[in-house]
Amino acid sequence: MNVVFVDWTPINSKSHIRRGIQIRRYYAWITLNKMVNKVTPFRKENRSINWKAVIRMFKKESVLWVEYGCGGIAHLFVLLASIISSNKLILNIHDLVIDQRYIGKDYPFLKRIRVQIIEHLLLKHADVIILPCPGLLDFFRPKKSQKILIMPPGVGEDELSVPQANKIENGKKIAIYFGSMKRKDAIQKIIEFFSELKEWELHLIGHKEGEEIIEKKNVKYLGSVTHDKLADILSTADTILIPLPKNEYLDIAMPTKLAYALKSCRPVIVTKLKGISEHISLMGLEENVIYREEWDIDSLKEALNKALKLNIDAEKTIERLRPMAWELRFRKAIKIARDMNHRNYFEIEWI
Repeated sequence: MNVVFVDWTPINSKSHIRRGIQIRRYYAWITLNKMVNKVTPFRKENRSINWKAVIRMFKKESVLWVEYGCGGIAHLFVLLASIISSNKLILNIHDLVIDQRYIGKDYPFLKRIRVQIIEHLLLKHADVIILPCPGLLDFFRPKKSQKILIMPPGVGEDELSVPQANKIENGKKIAIYFGSMKRKDAIQKIIEFFSELKEWELHLIGHKEGEEIIEKKNVKYLGSVTHDKLADILSTADTILIPLPKNEYLDIAMPTKLAYALKSCRPVIVTKLKGISEHISLMGLEENVIYREEWDIDSLKEALNKALKLNIDAEKTIERLRPMAWELRFRKAIKIARDMNHRNYFEIEWI
């Protein structure tokens, strides 16, 4: 099995990961390199196109593994190769174009139309589609011949160890939010709430993405950090916050950060959403979570008090996360794609 790996520059180290979307791509890349004969990246280290990969895309028996989205030029080459050579196309999806509208990153109108057309064609021509949550099936209709793999976000096999406490002794409790600061006005609300909570500090980690983050006496913006540093920072927390706004798309989403928040073995305060509840239930870690229907100052105070009383079994938590290991499930996905023959019915499988 010779694979052309179509992505932005392949990520070879956790120290190069600064966004949640890159975690799934990193583990796909390293697992493929361990399992198949040859993996050729579409782009070089300097992000220029690897023309040897382009030539290989059009050779019979090549397999195209696409980390969607990975740029318009890459998408066009993939479509041409899948149509001309009829090579097997595996589409590993983090999210769809519609996601941008709901998190405040919507494309300009003409660009959105163009990207939606490309997305539709990629979904139509794929043989195997790997989805991070089943709710994305609400936004497209699979073909009869397609295999759909539902692969909710997890953690690395090499990350499954009980974290050590690393508390900062300054007399205050610490709550951490990590991820994009562009969540409509959800992060700004949390900042305002914590400015009234003198016994707590809020630590924010992630890209601002154009948002204005005003630090206060007990609100600290730590910037973005690489993935290899994240676990140590989360170990300083008394609780982890995931204050997602409610909308149609986020209601079905299963965010990458959730499994890593749970792996910290700290109480997780999270918006009550359908996809998140399903993901937590799948991992069997409901007892580690405090749900919020709405985020206001009284609801937050109540949740923080509950978090301080929550007694989390760290060893049990890590064991419950073991079946969610990225490498384990990418090995299954690769085997399924390799062994898949033409069929006249579409099939969904959870991995």
